[in-house]
Amino acid sequence: MQREESGSWVNKNALDRVLAEGIHGTPEIKHDEKIHYLGEFRERVIRMLTKEQVEETAVYPEILQSLKDQRAAKVIISGDINYSSSEKYRRLAVKMGKTCTVVHDPALVGNVGLVVVGNNAVDVAVIEVPDRKTRLAQLGVPASLADAAGKKVCEKCYQKITEADPEEVINYRKLTLADRFWGEYCAAC
Repeated sequence: MQREESGSWVNKNALDRVLAEGIHGTPEIKHDEKIHYLGEFRERVIRMLTKEQVEETAVYPEILQSLKDQRAAKVIISGDINYSSSEKYRRLAVKMGKTCTVVHDPALVGNVGLVVVGNNAVDVAVIEVPDRKTRLAQLGVPASLADAAGKKVCEKCYQKITEADPEEVINYRKLTLADRFWGEYCAAC
């Protein structure tokens, strides 16, 4: 269904408006913007992840920080993402006391996988979260350690990630002596 532009709507007489509304439905303001940001206006978006970023094993610390923002009201996740990949963000939203909605709408366009939004305009200038591996590489974290997110790492690797980006520690667990006894090893070394 093709939506009418709000500018052309205003220029119509009352009869034409009623007929157009009956045929096409009530026109939406910034419809193109809303279908790009999972049904929300851009000005309400605090942070955004791509579908590929949501599907990664690790949780993006930027999303955790944005959920702590007082303006944050809810998380919206694209229905194109499988349940196992998006579950970590659903649990995070619930833990932070925010609602989480999964949107299944074939009219949505683009590669947006998750948005943290407010109920009102927040006007955050940069909403895109940089790719995790690229950001960690710029901080001097080896690729093998970045790839080990969600796994157990040795004390030395745990210290490296803590020094490079303390917020990223949520994605790593320390390898214990008992783990080593049972044959586990550092996923990064």
